[in-house]
Amino acid sequence: MKRYFPIVCFLLFVFCNLSQAAVIGSTDDAMTIGGGARPIGMGRAHVAIVEDADAPFINPAGLAAIKGPQAMSMFTNLLGEVYYSEVSGAVPTQNGTVGVGYITTGVNNIPTAGTPTDYYDSLLLFSYSVPLGRFFNYGRNVFLGANYKIFNRGYTGGVNQYATGQSADFGMKVILSPNLSLGFCRQNILPVSMGGVIRLSAGAEESLASLVKIGAAIKPTVLPKVVIAIDSDLPQQTGRPVTSHLGVEWEANDYLMLRAGADQSVDPGSTGLASWNPSYGTSLGYKGFRIDYAYHAYYNDPALATHYVSLSYIGAPWYALKGRTE
Repeated sequence: MKRYFPIVCFLLFVFCNLSQAAVIGSTDDAMTIGGGARPIGMGRAHVAIVEDADAPFINPAGLAAIKGPQAMSMFTNLLGEVYYSEVSGAVPTQNGTVGVGYITTGVNNIPTAGTPTDYYDSLLLFSYSVPLGRFFNYGRNVFLGANYKIFNRGYTGGVNQYATGQSADFGMKVILSPNLSLGFCRQNILPVSMGGVIRLSAGAEESLASLVKIGAAIKPTVLPKVVIAIDSDLPQQTGRPVTSHLGVEWEANDYLMLRAGADQSVDPGSTGLASWNPSYGTSLGYKGFRIDYAYHAYYNDPALATHYVSLSYIGAPWYALKGRTE
Protein backbone atom coordinates (compact mmCIF):
# COMPACT_ATOMS: atom_id res chain seq x y z
CA MET A 1 0.00 0.00 0.00
CA LYS A 2 1.44 3.36 -0.99
CA ARG A 3 1.93 6.13 1.51
CA TYR A 4 -0.82 8.42 0.25
CA PHE A 5 -3.46 5.78 -0.32
CA PRO A 6 -5.08 6.48 3.13
CA ILE A 7 -5.42 10.15 2.23
CA VAL A 8 -7.07 9.30 -1.09
CA CYS A 9 -9.49 6.99 0.73
CA PHE A 10 -10.32 9.70 3.24
CA LEU A 11 -11.11 12.15 0.44
CA LEU A 12 -13.29 9.52 -1.18
CA PHE A 13 -15.18 9.01 2.08
CA VAL A 14 -15.79 12.74 2.50
CA PHE A 15 -16.95 13.14 -1.09
CA CYS A 16 -19.37 10.25 -0.84
CA ASN A 17 -21.04 11.63 2.29
CA LEU A 18 -21.62 15.21 1.20
CA SER A 19 -25.33 14.66 0.75
CA GLN A 20 -25.69 15.23 4.48
CA ALA A 21 -24.41 18.82 4.25
CA ALA A 22 -25.75 21.84 2.43
CA VAL A 23 -22.56 23.93 2.61
CA ILE A 24 -19.05 22.72 3.40
CA GLY A 25 -15.56 24.26 3.52
CA SER A 26 -13.20 25.36 0.79
CA THR A 27 -11.30 23.28 -1.76
CA ASP A 28 -8.08 23.86 -3.71
CA ASP A 29 -7.75 23.73 -7.47
CA ALA A 30 -5.23 21.96 -9.70
CA MET A 31 -3.23 25.16 -10.32
CA THR A 32 -1.42 24.71 -6.99
CA ILE A 33 1.31 22.72 -8.82
CA GLY A 34 2.53 26.00 -10.32
CA GLY A 35 2.94 25.83 -14.11
CA GLY A 36 5.49 24.03 -16.25
CA ALA A 37 8.89 22.59 -15.42
CA ARG A 38 10.68 25.95 -15.62
CA PRO A 39 8.95 27.58 -12.59
CA ILE A 40 8.93 24.28 -10.68
CA GLY A 41 12.71 24.06 -11.06
CA MET A 42 12.93 27.50 -9.43
CA GLY A 43 10.96 26.41 -6.38
CA ARG A 44 7.78 27.89 -7.92
CA ALA A 45 9.15 31.43 -7.44
CA HIS A 46 7.83 32.80 -10.71
CA VAL A 47 4.94 35.22 -10.24
CA ALA A 48 7.13 38.23 -11.16
CA ILE A 49 9.03 36.43 -13.96
CA VAL A 50 6.33 34.58 -15.83
CA GLU A 51 6.52 35.27 -19.57
CA ASP A 52 5.66 31.96 -21.23
CA ALA A 53 2.53 30.13 -22.35
CA ASP A 54 2.08 28.63 -18.86
CA ALA A 55 1.46 32.13 -17.43
CA PRO A 56 -2.28 31.45 -16.86
CA PHE A 57 -1.35 28.80 -14.29
CA ILE A 58 0.83 31.24 -12.32
CA ASN A 59 -0.01 34.86 -13.15
CA PRO A 60 -2.07 35.61 -16.28
CA ALA A 61 -0.56 39.10 -16.52
CA GLY A 62 2.63 37.52 -17.85
CA LEU A 63 0.93 36.80 -21.18
CA ALA A 64 0.94 40.48 -22.12
CA ALA A 65 4.65 40.48 -22.99
CA ILE A 66 4.30 37.65 -25.52
CA LYS A 67 5.03 38.82 -29.07
CA GLY A 68 4.48 35.56 -30.95
CA PRO A 69 2.31 32.46 -30.56
CA GLN A 70 3.39 30.08 -27.81
CA ALA A 71 2.39 26.65 -26.53
CA MET A 72 3.44 24.39 -23.65
CA SER A 73 2.64 20.86 -22.51
CA MET A 74 3.73 18.86 -19.48
CA PHE A 75 3.01 15.45 -18.01
CA THR A 76 4.21 13.86 -14.78
CA ASN A 77 3.28 11.33 -12.14
CA LEU A 78 2.99 13.08 -8.77
CA LEU A 79 4.24 11.24 -5.69
CA GLY A 80 4.20 7.99 -7.60
CA GLU A 81 0.44 7.59 -7.92
CA VAL A 82 -1.30 10.77 -9.12
CA TYR A 83 -1.23 11.49 -12.86
CA TYR A 84 -0.96 15.16 -13.80
CA SER A 85 -0.82 16.86 -17.18
CA GLU A 86 -1.29 20.37 -18.46
CA VAL A 87 -1.33 22.10 -21.80
CA SER A 88 -1.60 25.79 -22.64
CA GLY A 89 -1.32 28.18 -25.54
CA ALA A 90 -1.35 31.91 -26.16
CA VAL A 91 -1.72 34.20 -29.16
CA PRO A 92 -0.89 37.94 -29.11
CA THR A 93 -3.04 40.52 -30.87
CA GLN A 94 -2.98 44.28 -31.19
CA ASN A 95 -5.57 44.46 -28.42
CA GLY A 96 -3.90 42.11 -25.94
CA THR A 97 -2.98 38.44 -25.62
CA VAL A 98 -5.52 35.64 -25.39
CA GLY A 99 -4.72 32.24 -23.96
CA VAL A 100 -6.23 28.92 -23.01
CA GLY A 101 -5.08 26.26 -20.57
CA TYR A 102 -6.19 22.81 -19.49
CA ILE A 103 -5.12 20.69 -16.50
CA THR A 104 -6.18 17.14 -15.77
CA THR A 105 -5.17 15.10 -12.75
CA GLY A 106 -6.46 12.18 -10.75
CA VAL A 107 -5.94 8.72 -9.28
CA ASN A 108 -7.00 5.45 -10.92
CA ASN A 109 -8.07 2.15 -9.37
CA ILE A 110 -8.88 3.29 -5.85
CA PRO A 111 -10.04 0.11 -4.05
CA THR A 112 -13.72 0.25 -3.11
CA ALA A 113 -16.31 -2.42 -2.43
CA GLY A 114 -16.76 -4.29 -5.69
CA THR A 115 -15.53 -2.23 -8.66
CA PRO A 116 -12.43 0.01 -8.22
CA THR A 117 -13.04 3.75 -8.41
CA ASP A 118 -11.20 6.42 -10.43
CA TYR A 119 -10.92 10.03 -9.24
CA TYR A 120 -10.56 12.81 -11.84
CA ASP A 121 -10.10 16.56 -11.57
CA SER A 122 -9.90 18.88 -14.57
CA LEU A 123 -9.62 22.63 -15.02
CA LEU A 124 -10.25 24.58 -18.22
CA LEU A 125 -9.34 28.26 -18.25
CA PHE A 126 -9.46 31.16 -20.67
CA SER A 127 -7.05 34.06 -20.24
CA TYR A 128 -6.66 37.63 -21.40
CA SER A 129 -3.76 39.98 -20.71
CA VAL A 130 -2.88 43.48 -21.85
CA PRO A 131 -0.43 46.28 -21.01
CA LEU A 132 -2.03 49.13 -19.11
CA GLY A 133 -0.51 51.47 -21.69
CA ARG A 134 -2.91 50.05 -24.28
CA PHE A 135 -5.65 52.20 -22.73
CA PHE A 136 -3.73 55.10 -21.20
CA ASN A 137 -0.71 57.28 -21.93
CA TYR A 138 1.17 55.65 -19.08
CA GLY A 139 1.67 52.17 -17.68
CA ARG A 140 3.53 50.76 -20.67
CA ASN A 141 5.38 48.35 -18.38
CA VAL A 142 2.37 47.50 -16.22
CA PHE A 143 0.66 44.30 -17.41
CA LEU A 144 -2.80 43.17 -16.33
CA GLY A 145 -4.35 39.73 -16.80
CA ALA A 146 -7.37 37.63 -15.88
CA ASN A 147 -8.51 33.99 -16.03
CA TYR A 148 -12.00 32.54 -16.26
CA LYS A 149 -11.93 29.00 -14.87
CA ILE A 150 -14.26 26.01 -15.30
CA PHE A 151 -13.90 23.05 -12.92
CA ASN A 152 -15.00 19.45 -13.40
CA ARG A 153 -14.17 16.69 -10.91
CA GLY A 154 -15.61 13.51 -9.50
CA TYR A 155 -15.50 9.72 -9.24
CA THR A 156 -16.37 6.98 -11.70
CA GLY A 157 -16.50 3.20 -11.39
CA GLY A 158 -17.44 1.75 -8.01
CA VAL A 159 -18.53 5.20 -6.85
CA ASN A 160 -20.16 7.75 -9.15
CA GLN A 161 -20.16 11.38 -8.06
CA TYR A 162 -19.34 14.57 -9.91
CA ALA A 163 -18.90 18.26 -9.24
CA THR A 164 -18.68 21.36 -11.43
CA GLY A 165 -17.89 24.98 -10.75
CA GLN A 166 -16.35 28.22 -11.89
CA SER A 167 -14.12 31.02 -10.65
CA ALA A 168 -11.71 33.72 -11.85
CA ASP A 169 -8.18 35.04 -11.24
CA PHE A 170 -6.67 38.50 -11.55
CA GLY A 171 -2.98 39.24 -11.99
CA MET A 172 -0.54 42.12 -12.39
CA LYS A 173 3.11 42.32 -13.41
CA VAL A 174 5.12 45.53 -13.13
CA ILE A 175 8.54 45.94 -14.74
CA LEU A 176 10.13 48.72 -12.70
CA SER A 177 13.47 48.51 -14.53
CA PRO A 178 15.45 45.99 -16.63
CA ASN A 179 16.72 44.63 -13.30
CA LEU A 180 13.55 44.54 -11.18
CA SER A 181 10.00 43.32 -11.69
CA LEU A 182 7.11 42.71 -9.30
CA GLY A 183 4.20 40.30 -9.58
CA PHE A 184 0.78 39.90 -7.99
CA CYS A 185 -1.99 37.35 -8.54
CA ARG A 186 -5.23 36.80 -6.68
CA GLN A 187 -6.55 33.33 -7.46
CA ASN A 188 -10.23 32.41 -7.20
CA ILE A 189 -11.61 35.90 -6.66
CA LEU A 190 -15.16 35.11 -7.74
CA PRO A 191 -17.36 35.28 -4.59
CA VAL A 192 -19.86 32.59 -3.71
CA SER A 193 -22.71 35.03 -4.37
CA MET A 194 -21.56 35.25 -8.01
CA GLY A 195 -21.22 31.50 -8.49
CA GLY A 196 -17.62 31.02 -7.40
CA VAL A 197 -18.22 27.54 -5.95
CA ILE A 198 -17.88 23.84 -6.70
CA ARG A 199 -21.38 22.28 -6.82
CA LEU A 200 -21.50 18.58 -6.07
CA SER A 201 -24.06 16.19 -7.50
CA ALA A 202 -25.03 15.22 -3.93
CA GLY A 203 -26.34 18.75 -3.38
CA ALA A 204 -23.56 20.37 -1.34
CA GLU A 205 -21.33 23.28 -2.34
CA GLU A 206 -17.68 24.05 -1.67
CA SER A 207 -16.11 27.48 -1.92
CA LEU A 208 -12.80 27.69 -3.76
CA ALA A 209 -9.74 28.47 -1.67
CA SER A 210 -8.50 31.95 -2.52
CA LEU A 211 -4.81 32.71 -2.62
CA VAL A 212 -2.79 35.93 -3.03
CA LYS A 213 0.58 35.42 -4.71
CA ILE A 214 3.16 38.21 -4.53
CA GLY A 215 6.74 38.20 -5.70
CA ALA A 216 9.80 40.02 -6.95
CA ALA A 217 12.46 39.14 -9.52
CA ILE A 218 15.90 40.73 -9.56
CA LYS A 219 18.67 40.69 -12.16
CA PRO A 220 21.86 41.72 -10.32
CA THR A 221 23.85 44.33 -12.26
CA VAL A 222 27.05 42.36 -11.75
CA LEU A 223 25.38 39.15 -12.96
CA PRO A 224 23.20 40.17 -15.93
CA LYS A 225 22.50 36.56 -16.94
CA VAL A 226 21.17 35.62 -13.49
CA VAL A 227 17.61 36.07 -12.18
CA ILE A 228 16.82 35.76 -8.46
CA ALA A 229 13.16 35.45 -7.45
CA ILE A 230 11.22 35.29 -4.20
CA ASP A 231 7.47 34.69 -3.85
CA SER A 232 5.01 34.36 -1.00
CA ASP A 233 1.56 32.75 -1.03
CA LEU A 234 -0.94 34.42 1.31
CA PRO A 235 -3.99 32.20 1.89
CA GLN A 236 -7.28 34.01 2.41
CA GLN A 237 -8.62 31.26 4.69
CA THR A 238 -7.80 31.15 8.39
CA GLY A 239 -5.67 28.30 9.68
CA ARG A 240 -3.48 27.98 6.60
CA PRO A 241 0.16 29.06 6.84
CA VAL A 242 1.86 31.58 4.60
CA THR A 243 4.33 29.78 2.32
CA SER A 244 7.33 31.16 0.44
CA HIS A 245 9.37 30.20 -2.61
CA LEU A 246 12.95 31.01 -3.61
CA GLY A 247 14.58 30.48 -6.98
CA VAL A 248 17.57 31.39 -9.12
CA GLU A 249 18.06 30.97 -12.87
CA TRP A 250 21.23 31.32 -14.94
CA GLU A 251 21.10 31.76 -18.72
CA ALA A 252 24.37 30.15 -19.75
CA ASN A 253 23.82 30.93 -23.44
CA ASP A 254 21.05 31.03 -26.06
CA TYR A 255 20.55 27.28 -25.76
CA LEU A 256 21.09 26.35 -22.10
CA MET A 257 19.60 27.55 -18.79
CA LEU A 258 20.21 26.20 -15.28
CA ARG A 259 18.07 26.83 -12.21
CA ALA A 260 17.56 25.84 -8.58
CA GLY A 261 15.14 26.70 -5.81
CA ALA A 262 13.61 26.02 -2.43
CA ASP A 263 9.86 25.51 -2.25
CA GLN A 264 7.76 25.68 0.90
CA SER A 265 4.51 23.74 0.76
CA VAL A 266 1.80 22.69 3.19
CA ASP A 267 2.35 19.22 4.61
CA PRO A 268 -0.27 16.51 3.90
CA GLY A 269 -2.67 15.72 6.68
CA SER A 270 -2.15 19.14 8.32
CA THR A 271 -3.30 22.54 7.07
CA GLY A 272 -1.12 24.36 9.59
CA LEU A 273 2.35 22.93 8.93
CA ALA A 274 4.70 23.54 6.02
CA SER A 275 8.09 22.20 4.97
CA TRP A 276 10.91 23.39 2.70
CA ASN A 277 12.01 21.20 -0.18
CA PRO A 278 14.73 21.61 -2.80
CA SER A 279 14.26 21.77 -6.54
CA TYR A 280 16.48 22.18 -9.55
CA GLY A 281 16.14 22.14 -13.31
CA THR A 282 17.53 22.91 -16.72
CA SER A 283 16.39 24.00 -20.18
CA LEU A 284 17.59 23.21 -23.67
CA GLY A 285 16.30 25.40 -26.47
CA TYR A 286 16.79 25.55 -30.22
CA LYS A 287 14.93 27.41 -32.97
CA GLY A 288 11.78 28.15 -30.99
CA PHE A 289 11.54 24.81 -29.19
CA ARG A 290 12.51 24.35 -25.57
CA ILE A 291 12.63 21.32 -23.29
CA ASP A 292 12.48 22.03 -19.56
CA TYR A 293 13.30 19.51 -16.86
CA ALA A 294 12.72 19.90 -13.11
CA TYR A 295 13.33 17.77 -10.04
CA HIS A 296 11.24 18.56 -6.97
CA ALA A 297 11.36 16.79 -3.62
CA TYR A 298 8.26 16.70 -1.41
CA TYR A 299 7.65 16.54 2.34
CA ASN A 300 11.34 15.94 3.15
CA ASP A 301 11.09 12.45 1.71
CA PRO A 302 13.43 11.67 -1.25
CA ALA A 303 11.22 8.69 -2.12
CA LEU A 304 8.44 11.14 -3.05
CA ALA A 305 10.55 13.27 -5.38
CA THR A 306 8.88 14.04 -8.70
CA HIS A 307 10.44 14.60 -12.11
CA TYR A 308 8.81 17.10 -14.48
CA VAL A 309 9.39 17.50 -18.22
CA SER A 310 7.67 20.13 -20.34
CA LEU A 311 7.94 20.97 -24.02
CA SER A 312 7.42 24.54 -25.20
CA TYR A 313 7.09 26.21 -28.58
CA ILE A 314 7.98 29.92 -28.76
CA GLY A 315 6.97 31.39 -32.10
CA ALA A 316 8.74 34.25 -33.83
CA PRO A 317 7.30 37.72 -33.16
CA TRP A 318 4.42 38.55 -35.42
CA TYR A 319 5.27 41.40 -37.78
CA ALA A 320 2.78 43.85 -36.30
CA LEU A 321 4.18 43.25 -32.81
CA LYS A 322 7.92 43.20 -33.43
CA GLY A 323 8.41 46.79 -32.33
CA ARG A 324 6.34 46.54 -29.17
CA THR A 325 8.24 47.49 -26.04
CA GLU A 326 7.99 45.08 -23.12
